[in-house]
Amino acid sequence: MVREIPGFDQAPYIGALLRMGLDVARARILDALAEAGLGDLNLTHLGLFQYPPVDGARPSDVAKRLRMSKQALNHILGQLERLGYLERRSEAASRLTTLHYTERGWQVLDTTVATMRRLEADWQTQIGKHRFAELKATLKELAGVT
Repeated sequence: MVREIPGFDQAPYIGALLRMGLDVARARILDALAEAGLGDLNLTHLGLFQYPPVDGARPSDVAKRLRMSKQALNHILGQLERLGYLERRSEAASRLTTLHYTERGWQVLDTTVATMRRLEADWQTQIGKHRFAELKATLKELAGVT
């Protein structure tokens, strides 16, 4: 017997639609990074290069923001340090560690921003300038971005 899922006929729901849009954006970013010679990054690394940038942030704050354990974040940070994208710096006076992008890390951010601008332009062309502006304004409102 096949089980019916109540409400499944109304899918995809908003969460899935938002995820699908995010999947499109992430795929475009990874493709652009590969084209820019930064193809050693993967989906796991992208969280460290999303808005707002983590440059100058403390690892514990980044772990909270990304909703991951400090141990998992430290593993990813180690990978990104070895690949030359960021470094951890200890502030002598306060003993706090902060994250800082290297030149290569800033290149990732530049590529990501350019890619997102192209994606937004493409979507604006697809659905129209007015509808896209409304979509973006609505998403900002729902996310609490002022």
